[in-house]
Amino acid sequence: MINLIEKINEKYQNKYNYLKLYNVMYDKNLKECTITFLYPYLIDEISAENKNEILDFVKGMLDLEGEVKIKLKKSYLDERLITEDIVEFFKEQKKGLAPYISLDNIKVSHKDLDVFIDININQDILSLIDEFDLKTQLASYLDRLYVAKFIINIVENEEVLPEEIECDDVLPPLTKARRYNVLPEKRLIGSEIIPKPEYIKDNHKQKTSVILAGFMSNISQKRFVIKKGKRAGEEKALYNFAIKDIDGTIDCVYFCPKTHEKDIDALEDNTFILCVGDLKTGITGKLTYYIRKITLASPLFEEAKKEEDLTAERILQSHKQVVFPDMLPRSTQEFLFDQKAGYNDFILKNNIVVFDLETTGLDPDLCEITEIGAVKIEHGEITERFSSFAKPKFPIPLEVQELTNITNDMVAKAPKIEDVIIDFYEWSKDCIISGYNIVGFDLKFVKKITNKLNLPFNNTVIDTFIVAKQANIHPANYKLGSVVKYLGLKLEGAHRAFNDAYATAQVLMELNRKKPKESND
Repeated sequence: MINLIEKINEKYQNKYNYLKLYNVMYDKNLKECTITFLYPYLIDEISAENKNEILDFVKGMLDLEGEVKIKLKKSYLDERLITEDIVEFFKEQKKGLAPYISLDNIKVSHKDLDVFIDININQDILSLIDEFDLKTQLASYLDRLYVAKFIINIVENEEVLPEEIECDDVLPPLTKARRYNVLPEKRLIGSEIIPKPEYIKDNHKQKTSVILAGFMSNISQKRFVIKKGKRAGEEKALYNFAIKDIDGTIDCVYFCPKTHEKDIDALEDNTFILCVGDLKTGITGKLTYYIRKITLASPLFEEAKKEEDLTAERILQSHKQVVFPDMLPRSTQEFLFDQKAGYNDFILKNNIVVFDLETTGLDPDLCEITEIGAVKIEHGEITERFSSFAKPKFPIPLEVQELTNITNDMVAKAPKIEDVIIDFYEWSKDCIISGYNIVGFDLKFVKKITNKLNLPFNNTVIDTFIVAKQANIHPANYKLGSVVKYLGLKLEGAHRAFNDAYATAQVLMELNRKKPKESND
C-alpha cells in the first residue's frame, strides 16, 4: 500500500497528486477491503467519474479476493480538532510531557494549507527535551491525519518549577520492598539516608520517597535561565545520568542548586551513590528517578545476590511447567556432526542455547512475544529443541501475520509468555546464550519479562550476528538468510522462531569450525 498513490499518479500523469492515503481496513469475514483517501479542503468535490476511475485502478492493482471499496474524505482544517489531536499525540506518544500540555497551551491557526502551531512548554521541562525531535514527530503524526503543511513553534513559557521540592523526611515503612545493604560513606546533598536501598528492577511504577543506589554513568549537565520570580535571571543547572545496581538501570534527573554544583561536578562515572527521590514518568515517557538527596556509599552485593537466588528458587518451585523440550533425532543433524573434531573448543566444550523470537512488532515496550524457538548445543551436537507459542494480550497485526504466518487462531490457546519464559529460563540455565542480533532485539523482549518476574537472566551472551560480521566471510549482506546461503547451509521456513534458531545454530558452529591448519594440532 505504500506505493499506491505513486502508482495512481504514474497511471494518470499526476492527475490525482493531491490524494493522500489515510487508512486501509480489511474485514476477513466479509472479505471486504475499504481504502480511504484524503484530499485538501480547497479542492471541489471529486466527481463520480473520477472516483470510479480511481476505484477501477485500485481493484486492478490489488487483485484482492472479495469486494474493494474506496472512500474520498475532504481534509477540513478545523483548528479546534487539530488542537485536540495534538493533545492526543502527547497522551499517546509523549506521556512524560502530557501533564504539561492542555488545550490552553496550544494555539493553532491556518492560511490555505499552511497550519501554524504554537505550543507553550515550561522552561524547566523544555530544558529536558529535544525540541527538533518533538517537532518532527508531531508533524509526522499530524501529517497522517490531514492534508496540510505544519509549521510548529515551541514557545518557552515563564512558569518555573520550585527551586527545591518540599517533602516530608518520613520515608515509607520497610514492608514488602526487597532491599540490600550498602555502606554509607559521605553525605553529599540533603540529610542522612538511613533505610537500605531497594532493587532498581523492582520499581516499575511512579511513587515518592524511593531509596535507590547504583553506579553512575553518562553524566551530563544542561543550563538554563530562570525567567520569573525572585530568582529571575539566575542560571540553574540540570544534571542527567543513569545509575545501575546489580541488575537494574534507571535514568536520573537532578535540578541542582548553585551551592551544590561543585559537589555534582566532582562525581565521575562509576561513582556509587545512595539516593532518595521520586519515580515519575519522565519527558521521554520512561520511568525516571528525580533525585533529592545523595550520599556517597559502597555496595555490598553479596547479600543481594543471595536474596536474588532465593527469589528465583521460589518462583521455580511454584511454577507449573508449560513447555516440554524434546530431543532432536540424530538423523536430522548428521550432515552437521559427522566430523565433530572439526569444531574448536568453544563449540566442543560449552553448552550453548541458540534462540529466536517472533513478536507483534519491533518495540519491546509496546509489543509482545508470540513464539519462542531454541536449540541446545552440547559438546558439538544439537541435542534438544525448545519451542512454544505465547498468547499476546492484543491481536497480532495483519502485516505481522503475513510475515510470520502466525495467526491469532494459532496463539489463542497458547500459554502466557511469563510461564513460557520461566521454562526457558530453567532450560537455559548455566548455558551460553546466543542468537542472531539478539543483543539489539530478542534479548530486550526476554529481559523485559525476566525483570518483571525478578528472575536473574544473567547468562553469558554471544551474538552470532556479531560473530559473522567479525569473521572472514563476504556474504551479499549480513541478514541471516544471506549468511546461511553464503556458508552453504539451509534455512527453511524463515521468520518462524525454531527454524531461525536452528539455522543460527548452524551458522555459529560453521563459523567456529577449525581452520585446515588447526586440524593437524
